[in-house]
Amino acid sequence: MEARVAGVPEDEESGLLPRPSAAGRRPSSRGPRFPPPPAAWATVDGPLGLPLEEAEGHARRFFLWGFACLPFLWAINCCYFWPVLRSPAASSPAAFGSIRPYVVRSAIGFTIFSVVLITWATTFIVGGERLFGPGWNDLVMYNVADKLGLSGFMG
Repeated sequence: MEARVAGVPEDEESGLLPRPSAAGRRPSSRGPRFPPPPAAWATVDGPLGLPLEEAEGHARRFFLWGFACLPFLWAINCCYFWPVLRSPAASSPAAFGSIRPYVVRSAIGFTIFSVVLITWATTFIVGGERLFGPGWNDLVMYNVADKLGLSGFMG
């Protein structure tokens, strides 16, 4: 025999899942119940974010401004519209159809930018003078002050 907890309604005592009936099935007196479809929010901040009508314009602006030497806007676009990027194309709501191409292209653009930036930085860090030879002194920035005579005033 189960003990009843004082002050807790009987339906909350059993937990989140209903107990199976004697036949091994869930009791169903009202027929099948389907959960309501989840709300389609295009931005990570849900109902506080942009309405779907304005979201396409913002996604397009972030994507296009990313080409103006601001590729971190592509990363912001991916983060802000994460629900659109995360949902599979086949099962995403129809409202995401106009936003999705800009967000996916922003993700591709930022990935390419990151690979190029990391490759460039690694080349200079690892290669250095061994890779570039005597031309290395013309490439490094810490020699610019010596070349322009700006380091003599220090001492």
